Amino acid sequence: MTEGEEAANTAGPSTSQAAPTHKIRKLAPPRPYSTVPTSVSATGPRSAHTEGKNYICVTRKTPLGAYLRRCKDVVLKDGYKTLHLNAMGAAIPHLLQLSVSLPSILPHPPEDIHTEVLTGTVEVQDELIPDDEDEDISYRTRGKSTLSVVIKIGDGVDEVLKQTRNRTKGKNANRAAAISRKPSEKQQKGSGKKGRTGQSTTDDGPQRIVIREEDMDDG
Repeated sequence: MTEGEEAANTAGPSTSQAAPTHKIRKLAPPRPYSTVPTSVSATGPRSAHTEGKNYICVTRKTPLGAYLRRCKDVVLKDGYKTLHLNAMGAAIPHLLQLSVSLPSILPHPPEDIHTEVLTGTVEVQDELIPDDEDEDISYRTRGKSTLSVVIKIGDGVDEVLKQTRNRTKGKNANRAAAISRKPSEKQQKGSGKKGRTGQSTTDDGPQRIVIREEDMDDG
């Protein structure tokens, strides 16, 4: 037996049979933050949303300059002192570049800006669509790297939260005052006029007529 025949025998069985082909569709990964905070109405205009602006998901579709302007406005105009930035997969280098570029454009000394970096893994699903229509669609789960960056300025207490709490206290005080001035239902029901028989004579419904014996003719 020649060396070529021995190599063919040790190579194992033939793999000429092709593996089943299918298309892979990557499903959207779960968002690390909700699109609209639970304390904000989802049906209102986006311009009216103030809470949750400091939670930003970084993707490769948006250029770095747009993220720098957005983060700067969140800090200076909206009064946030803490930024939560998150990216996954191929967008991680984009987030790292953003995190090191942001402190240089903020009007705060470098010693007041603290950065915390956390790494992790999230499970994402892919949809496997077979070429044969008779076969069922299957799913596979894989891991994807994530990076979370938290940037705190000073003590990290957001000024917008203080303003929101003050507005909430004012609304609650006004609501309590309005409830105390509102007459009760018993007072409203008892405000109707009473006739001779002591029955209520309000015009809201049919009146009850009571005939006494002395008013009846003697038959």
